[in-house]
Amino acid sequence: MEIHVNYQPTAKELMKASSLFVEKKPFFLLIIRAMNVFATIIVLLMIVKVTQFGITPEETMAGMTALLWLFARRPLNEWLLTQRLKKSKILDVPINVTLSLNGITWAGKGLAPGNMPWEHIRYVFEAKNGIIIPNAATRFLWLPFRGFKSPQQITELQQLFDDKKIIRRKYPKWEC
Repeated sequence: MEIHVNYQPTAKELMKASSLFVEKKPFFLLIIRAMNVFATIIVLLMIVKVTQFGITPEETMAGMTALLWLFARRPLNEWLLTQRLKKSKILDVPINVTLSLNGITWAGKGLAPGNMPWEHIRYVFEAKNGIIIPNAATRFLWLPFRGFKSPQQITELQQLFDDKKIIRRKYPKWEC
């Protein structure tokens, strides 16, 4: 069994895939959730303090920082990723990925060719329009569904993940 995926990445989809990759990795997810709890507590304390006693400029800054973390962190991160990706060598050039029983291989102009055995993959992220396969602490392989030849190939790949006991973390509302 071999599945061939061919596509040309765009800055927007790579930015969204990068954002999902960062936001949902287990360690970062734990840190982000903890920071969300702390930021929420700070905002609630600031609201109580401003209604009861008033606040100092330093406390205002703490409250603003907490609000920025809660509501502007992801849009700012995605904007920074977009700016960085505009200079990327792999945009709008074909990427070829082959998935077989032995593992995954990839190649493309501006992309260092590589391979990864299935044993190195513990989990994948399934977005609304593609799959993210982490291949290092800071790198991933993006497989958009539009790059598959048929919906049957997507089903075969998902079955392969199940056979190899790779955890499929599904994010059906997240579109890359």
